Amino acid sequence: MTSTAISAQGSEFFIDTAASGAAEPTWTKVKNVKSYSGFDGSATEIDVTDLDSEAKEKRLGLMDNGSFSIDVNVNMSDPGQAAMKTAQKASSLESFKLKYPDGSYDTFDASVKSFPISGATDAVITSTIALTISGAVTTTAAGA
Repeated sequence: MTSTAISAQGSEFFIDTAASGAAEPTWTKVKNVKSYSGFDGSATEIDVTDLDSEAKEKRLGLMDNGSFSIDVNVNMSDPGQAAMKTAQKASSLESFKLKYPDGSYDTFDASVKSFPISGATDAVITSTIALTISGAVTTTAAGA
């Protein structure tokens, strides 16, 4: 086998529930996560063309890290999901961590944009929680 792909199974998602101003984060796991996707932003393009240009000239502007979402089986007695619901109601900026099975992780600040629920006959209550990222996404290598 030559693939070096990392299985998503075993990934974990956390929200920082430390008191405001705390020196160190308190990473509270959000349970029942079924899938995740995000970091879907892009940098803006700045047109720097002038009268001496022979063709359009562009530079990249600031990176917009976009959004992130997690699909969960809803359980509001889970401290992680409850913290996310509280953050949504407060419209607050929170810190999050996505830990990969190889031990590497990404941290970022975001606001919980929406926390809708859906249910049906012969199904559990689910949600796709949408986050809006503010600022940089920091990647930390496994073992660092």
